[in-house]
Amino acid sequence: MNAVLWLALAFSSEAMPRPGEACRPCHAAQVDAFRKTGMGRSIDLQPAPSSATFYHRRSNRHYEISGKRIVRYQSDPQGRRVNVLEKSISFAIGSGNHAITFIHQTPQGRLLELPLSWYRQLSGYAMSPGYDSHDHPDFRREISGSCLFCHSAGPKPAPIDCHRCHGPVEAHLQAPAKGNILNPVRLEPRRQLEVCLQCHLETNSRGIQDSVRRPGRDVWSFRPGEPLSSYKLYFDRADSLETDRFEINHAGYRLLQSRCYQASRDRMVCTTCHDPHTARVREDSCTQCHRTAHQSGDARAGQSCEPCHMPRRVPVDAVHTVMTDHKIVRRPRFTNPKEEDHRPYTGPVVPYYEGVDPLSLALAQVRDATRETEALYRRALLREPDSVPLLAALGKILLRLERPQEAVPVLQKAVQLDPMHTDSRTYLAIAHAVQGGHKEAIAQLRRAVADNPDHSLAWINLGVTLEAAGDRKGAWKAYTEAIRLQPDSAEARRRRAQLTYK
Repeated sequence: MNAVLWLALAFSSEAMPRPGEACRPCHAAQVDAFRKTGMGRSIDLQPAPSSATFYHRRSNRHYEISGKRIVRYQSDPQGRRVNVLEKSISFAIGSGNHAITFIHQTPQGRLLELPLSWYRQLSGYAMSPGYDSHDHPDFRREISGSCLFCHSAGPKPAPIDCHRCHGPVEAHLQAPAKGNILNPVRLEPRRQLEVCLQCHLETNSRGIQDSVRRPGRDVWSFRPGEPLSSYKLYFDRADSLETDRFEINHAGYRLLQSRCYQASRDRMVCTTCHDPHTARVREDSCTQCHRTAHQSGDARAGQSCEPCHMPRRVPVDAVHTVMTDHKIVRRPRFTNPKEEDHRPYTGPVVPYYEGVDPLSLALAQVRDATRETEALYRRALLREPDSVPLLAALGKILLRLERPQEAVPVLQKAVQLDPMHTDSRTYLAIAHAVQGGHKEAIAQLRRAVADNPDHSLAWINLGVTLEAAGDRKGAWKAYTEAIRLQPDSAEARRRRAQLTYK
């Protein structure tokens, strides 16, 4: 068991952006109510976490939080601190209704999730969701735009604002009128539901890529009122219904499995039960349809329906939280997990929701580097030729197929399109190195670790290339830095040890 400190967490709201400030002169009641919800407090730019220490036994790492900094270290046999790493806390994600996770912004502008989170259920700290394993990502998990999208009003971190549900507000602010602002209640039910599903639909948090944006769609390009399938495609594990898996962001996913929703023929939406500005549950949510259930004389008459039919459960990917299961059933049967499930999923991936095309589904199935998967990525690049992730994936496949000469131009294009894409630059360096181009490979890897100094694999590859070029001292330093960043890296430790005995 991990040690958990039972400490309260203090937070400051000074200098915080105020969601809906421009809308408040006319809509004060709605704005003031929304600011108190979880969405209205989704990001804190001035967190003030309580000081604490925490030991994670599985990874044998100590953590200390003090002020707005977090330190990680291990102890050697003499009790001295080794592999010390320190990061500042730039802001926090989460309202505190369930949890708060801390984020570090690097000098290069990258956002890194920090390994400790604060949990309301514990009134203290424990490992962040997905981190309770011996090989957790520690300070190396980068927050992508896709992840930030559901927590922030925009690319610059700020609490969720009015435009997330009402669309662009500029025209309405200039000349307020009903016709130049979206009121989701006027949408057809499916489009109403998708205003919420843009963030609250996730099939899996790990194991597969649960969704992919359509070609040409930017992270922040979704507009309330458009079909969700025109923005994003969804995939699921083939065994999901058999396992009854429950995750922290499963509200929409589980609701869609409910007989209540299915019997409504799309008429049931999130706001059938929830007030969108307060997040409170409407008192007549269930009796709108179930007027005769538990009538007078029944001991359950007048009681709330949710505890029995929508029980609070422990998500398998965030075991220090308790969430409402939105799959409405007559008689729930489940067992709460006691620890996170890190078992890999190796089964097939199936299309989910609507609009999934055969090529996107085939790409979601890819696990190995073969000529068939190479062909799939080349087809995908025909419809999206400037996709850096697709170019990086194709370059990696060509490397695994031992065709580095072909990989070079593919990866050069990727780094030209996005000079900060560390994987593309690292693969490009490898492609040069395996052909004997150590000088070019070292130059690319030095650029990679300068742009992304927390990328342990880039440091390992730099060490390998320096060693091949005869620079044993430089290789030692690179392996040592990789170990400091990722203490569980057997590859870095093995290569550094081999240097010692050569």
